[in-house]
Amino acid sequence: MDIHKPKAAHNWREFLIEIGTIVCGILIALGLEQAVESAHWAKKVREAKSSIHRELVQATVFGEERIHQQDCRETYLAELTTAIISSPAHWTPRPKVYCGTEHDSTYSGLERPWPTETWRSIVAEGTVSHFSDTYRRQAPFVFNFIEFINNRALEETQEAYNLNALDYKIDITPDAKIRFLNSIRKLRNQNELVPLLCQQLIGAISGLGEKPSEEELEQTRAKTPYYRGGLPMKHAAQPRAG
Repeated sequence: MDIHKPKAAHNWREFLIEIGTIVCGILIALGLEQAVESAHWAKKVREAKSSIHRELVQATVFGEERIHQQDCRETYLAELTTAIISSPAHWTPRPKVYCGTEHDSTYSGLERPWPTETWRSIVAEGTVSHFSDTYRRQAPFVFNFIEFINNRALEETQEAYNLNALDYKIDITPDAKIRFLNSIRKLRNQNELVPLLCQQLIGAISGLGEKPSEEELEQTRAKTPYYRGGLPMKHAAQPRAG
């Protein structure tokens, strides 16, 4: 096999041509590597934003559910307040029906699996750093907002547990009435706050450029088995609340 040895440059012109060829080769290799890297991250960003959009569609459905239940929950809690105030010493449980659903306990918080898992994984793997500056600034605010709403919903559920005794026939003392009424007052405050937060969240999602289409909302409502948003539910019966 013949081995072609490199020829030594005979003058500065040949030397500069050889150096230029090497430099061009390096620049082309670096450019190709950068192009491949850019294509890789562009794909990752598209996939990440698609996953984020799906999470925000679900968050919008949970938000609209909470908004649409505000009035019927307020009516129920107001009636429960009147019933406790006027109750004789022996409490008789009332029907646990509100927002068109029969519930298993006197009052249930509207606790939902608010979606943030995809966002957290995208942050952990570093894809967020490749988003546009505006998106990178706004998206954390939206998902922090979702976490905040979720925490308020958990607080509501915990407070609702304090009314569980009203599920049974009990002797209700004046002190017990005060405790129940304090819990109801807190729940009514939550029922005013959380829907307001949900309205703000839906606006923030739209501001991020991730406003769901009506078709996406309909599909997500249909796939959410416990959805009780006060909107028409197609092909689904109202379930009992847990």
